[in-house]
Amino acid sequence: MNARRLLPIALLLGASLTSYAQTRPATVPQAAPAKQAPARAAPSVDPNAIVQAAVTVAQLIDQGQVAQVWKGASPVAHAAATEKQFVDGLTAKRNALGTPVSREWTSVSRNIVPAGGNVPAGAYVSARFQTRFSNNRVAEELVSLHLDDDNTWRLAGYTIN
Repeated sequence: MNARRLLPIALLLGASLTSYAQTRPATVPQAAPAKQAPARAAPSVDPNAIVQAAVTVAQLIDQGQVAQVWKGASPVAHAAATEKQFVDGLTAKRNALGTPVSREWTSVSRNIVPAGGNVPAGAYVSARFQTRFSNNRVAEELVSLHLDDDNTWRLAGYTIN
């Protein structure tokens, strides 16, 4: 993706969600061991902003701009797959389904993932969609965003089943 398109994607995701993120100052309880980091509160986000940002990502994928989506993604996504893996895997799945005809959101969620698990620690928001494709198949899309260190929400993952 050229710089003209990458910047608006990051700004859209950042502007639409960062303004809703509210974090509390981290305080370490007196009795907490020095090595244990305090739990971070889940940031408040507007569910409508999550859905809009996720729709934007899905529409870019609809337009075949999968590589551009990956380039604007969070380091969390970059650590999970190479650009080639992301682009090739997603393109193959989407091509098999045809062109999206309709997309309806079914859920929005937010989660704080602690360190030490299979998923990188941090704040995540996700939007789930039921999408009907031109070949009359219905699939579930999940678009997940991660709150990066610069307080910008970026794509953490996209799956379609």
